[in-house]
Amino acid sequence: MSSDYQRLIERRDLVERDIEELSEQMADGEVDETTGVELMEGYKHELGAVTAALAKLPKPSKAKQGPAPKAKARPVAKATQPAESEPAGGRSVQRVVVGSLIVITALSIAIFLAARDTTPDDPGGSATAGPGDLTVDPNAVTNEQLEAVVAENPGIPAMRLALANRYFRAGQFPEAMDHYRVIMESNPAPADETLILARTGWIEHNIGRHEAAAALITQSLEIDPANLEAQLFRGFVTLYGLNDPAQAIPQLETALKIPGLLEANVADLETAIEEARARLDS
Repeated sequence: MSSDYQRLIERRDLVERDIEELSEQMADGEVDETTGVELMEGYKHELGAVTAALAKLPKPSKAKQGPAPKAKARPVAKATQPAESEPAGGRSVQRVVVGSLIVITALSIAIFLAARDTTPDDPGGSATAGPGDLTVDPNAVTNEQLEAVVAENPGIPAMRLALANRYFRAGQFPEAMDHYRVIMESNPAPADETLILARTGWIEHNIGRHEAAAALITQSLEIDPANLEAQLFRGFVTLYGLNDPAQAIPQLETALKIPGLLEANVADLETAIEEARARLDS
């Protein structure tokens, strides 16, 4: 079985186990319904992306699709829709799909890192309006309710940022981008600006605008060189978007040193580094 096909089979099995384990966690009350529904949507999105990618690859003859190694459910993972358009430079659609699927779990790292920052969408946080002392806990309202709050209070960027980050984590990139752009027009604080630049760069990468993605992520790191999300996104964009393995290797190696990465994320980074080195040797 080809390594690409096997990797997708293992990813599919992992996501299916995640869905099963999340269902059990929700039934046992370990995960609240609102969070569980959002996570389940992300897992099903990822499963659909993997299944679609498998359908695009030729099935190896006499393939034995053994189960992937046992892994724990990823309680904060979210998936992105893989880009299927062929970028400049002659890379095949199959390679783009496989490369994008490797990057899917990079968003899991992004969500893991987001739990460390001070943006208002984080668990336990709330967005404080300032004017009028309006305070809303984003975790206690639906997207529609938060949209209404933002519409009623357009001058409160914390509310809009909470909504944009929620959309980003759910892989709803057009909605996230709309709100990020509005915030960027209001002269955001450096901490918000560097986060938004990194995330809009990741969105640009996912829609195939790799040069724009790289530029935005570079801007993010110029503002805050310690931005872990930007460090993470940079290597994947450089390898799978700009097709520059020589530059991507040190960037991916830097991301690999980020403390507290999930095991699956480490494996994906190592796979990307291995592929980059193989491209240089070919």
